[in-house]
Amino acid sequence: MATETTLLIHGGCHGAWCWDGVVSGLAEFGIEARAFDLPGCGNDQTPRATIDLDDQIAAVVAQVDAVSDGPVRLVAHSIGGWLLAPVASARPDRIVEIVFLAASALTRDECGIDVTPADRREGYFEVAANSPDNSLTITFEAAWNRFYNHLSEQDARAAYAHLTPQPFQPYLDPARVGIEDVSVARRYLAADDDLTFPLDVASGFAASAGATLELLPGDHCLMLSAPSVVVGALAGGSPREVG
Repeated sequence: MATETTLLIHGGCHGAWCWDGVVSGLAEFGIEARAFDLPGCGNDQTPRATIDLDDQIAAVVAQVDAVSDGPVRLVAHSIGGWLLAPVASARPDRIVEIVFLAASALTRDECGIDVTPADRREGYFEVAANSPDNSLTITFEAAWNRFYNHLSEQDARAAYAHLTPQPFQPYLDPARVGIEDVSVARRYLAADDDLTFPLDVASGFAASAGATLELLPGDHCLMLSAPSVVVGALAGGSPREVG
């Protein structure tokens, strides 16, 4: 029987690199995990001004198709959660589980900007409009506060050095397939000190996803600050359930 493969989808401004500790940790449990760069992120050179939500979905579908055999589990962080439902819908015969890790979920016709915290939305439009390629960037201070508040300044700066601008158009494209349109098994893993998606926000995403919220100790980017915690949860650990 073919073994299951876990595909790891990064969030905004990140890339495959952010999953290194999780990939190596899962390997110790005999779990094959793969990470990759979404279009315009990490080392991918797709022009950011041309990238829309469909391009991101197609990139993940291509990664699923590149797994030669066996079932696939999708794990998505942050805004990578927007891609889970459409990919599961596109490959229902391959996807056996979707996992939201401190991630946002979209219902049908909802846009990513709709679920972005209201106090940040106007700033996102301004940053994108002032960029050369309709993309978003974040300052080190904001990244350290919102993404990596459990990291030391040295480690946070090392992570920040890897960040790339985030294509903005995917935030504006409505989801043609929402989480309510797929019946695949799903989990929602939240971080107890997430300053990007605090517990009330994460609880709303979990409810939209139709999943019980499972609480992990960590900040928003806990795959970087607490990779062993993420590995434990994905390899069969027992996070604390809420609600």
